[in-house]
Amino acid sequence: MKKDRKATQQPENEVIVEESVSEKKEKKPFVWTKKKIVALCVSAVSLILVAVLLIGMVEYGLFRVFWKDNDIKYRDSYLSESFFSDWKHDEVIATMGDYTLTNGQLQIFYWMQLYEILDYYGNYAEYYLGIDLSKPLKDQEYNKTGKTWEQYILEEALASWHRYQATAAMADKAGYKMPADYQEDFAGMKSKMETTAKEQGYPTVKELMESQFGKGATYEDYYHYLWVRYTAELYFSDVIENLKFTDAELDDYFQRNKEELSEYGVEQDGSLLVDFRNILVKPVTSKDDKGNTVITEEAWADALKKAEDILENWKGGEADETTFASLAKVKSEDKNSASNGGLNQYVGKNAWATVDVRHILIMPEGGTKDAQGNVTYSDAEWEACRAAAQALLDQYLAGEQTAEKFGELANEHSDDQDGKVTNGGLYEGVTQGRMVKEFDAWIFDESRTPGETGLVKTQYGYHVMYFVDREGPVDEWLFAEGRKGGDYELIKTEEGYQIVFYVSNDIEWKVWSEQGLMNETSMNLMDDYTKEHSIEVKYWAILMGYHEIQTG
Repeated sequence: MKKDRKATQQPENEVIVEESVSEKKEKKPFVWTKKKIVALCVSAVSLILVAVLLIGMVEYGLFRVFWKDNDIKYRDSYLSESFFSDWKHDEVIATMGDYTLTNGQLQIFYWMQLYEILDYYGNYAEYYLGIDLSKPLKDQEYNKTGKTWEQYILEEALASWHRYQATAAMADKAGYKMPADYQEDFAGMKSKMETTAKEQGYPTVKELMESQFGKGATYEDYYHYLWVRYTAELYFSDVIENLKFTDAELDDYFQRNKEELSEYGVEQDGSLLVDFRNILVKPVTSKDDKGNTVITEEAWADALKKAEDILENWKGGEADETTFASLAKVKSEDKNSASNGGLNQYVGKNAWATVDVRHILIMPEGGTKDAQGNVTYSDAEWEACRAAAQALLDQYLAGEQTAEKFGELANEHSDDQDGKVTNGGLYEGVTQGRMVKEFDAWIFDESRTPGETGLVKTQYGYHVMYFVDREGPVDEWLFAEGRKGGDYELIKTEEGYQIVFYVSNDIEWKVWSEQGLMNETSMNLMDDYTKEHSIEVKYWAILMGYHEIQTG
């Protein structure tokens, strides 16, 4: 449920009534009689009822003969602050076989759909989506489609109900029962909501619901939304998790997507992906006389002692993955994995390694620019670039072959940083995938040794390379030959001491293919569910309770 946000008024539609003017005629003297008085009273009451009905008909859409029932754009707004939204709160506006959706239930789906979009994009919603939350959604066009944002969200809310309800129908058909702990949560939900309402300053649950989902929203509507959604998601998760694919099916998927997978460096070889857990113990840092952050030998010793105590404590108990995960949650200083029991999944070779490297960039000269401003170089221009880079490498190899001498050449000749290199062309702590493909492949080649040099061509030019060092003791341990589930080790890294627990491994191309095939199958299954359970929507009958757009 969303927290209260700063409210922005969303104005109602203006209704302008034009009065007809008849020609004036000379009137005869009027004599009040009992019969006339009764007739006048009856007429007055009738006019009031007709006026109310006409307003309701306009707002509720009973004049739908002028529009198509299946056209989401037939009405400017589907939100109302009048009593008609309460009157039509329980009106069924969509059916799917024996399953139904009311205006009140749709209202929850509608606002949850918007909240999820806003949560996903966060503070960048306006930048990426062009949505202005200070203005009514009915007055903003969605992505140049001719639909308003209100119409788009409504359409997505109906589609969301369709997907969830169709999947929940499949769950019912399969005799699926929600896990016991979820059933207990739903059973105690009303009581928890009452407590939450009081804690947040609302006298009743209904007032809490209306603060989040608008006029007329009820606890029953919200319960319906959660029940359908959780039933669908839990059932679908079980279906997907039980999918099994043969090697032939995985191979077929890989072949169909070979080109795309190759772009991610995935080849059909024996490369592994590893799952492991870690507990990080960091040494305490301090400042030296010049204000620099340093780690003293004493701090390293203290960190080692702390890590050893944690490891010994774990080994003294059941010493399995479950107890290691529990320990990681409370002892690990790794912000990325501690909350997940130290779990790291699908880790590839070099993913836990960094490289220090120096380079000199020599860019080609000349080139031909097209109408779009793109520059291409001839073979001769590229060859001249290569020759210049080779000359610099030869100059280095002919002299004192040290990192300092290479750095001097980089400062003098490199075109990197607009020719203003001052750090000897040094890149420190480079992770895999940070550099362009050719550069990245060279520096993470397992055969690379400190002080090694070479030439690498990229889209930017030729690079004269100098390999400084590689830091990756965890990576080396993980991918050591013969590593198996249950292995553990205490390893010193630049960040601190890592206690590592090996879980399992799998062949990389099979993992990628399995994930891709699972996503593909999931989409096909969902498509089958919705096709099997078609819905009918009475757009003209939709009238949801008004709610101010919540921002901030």
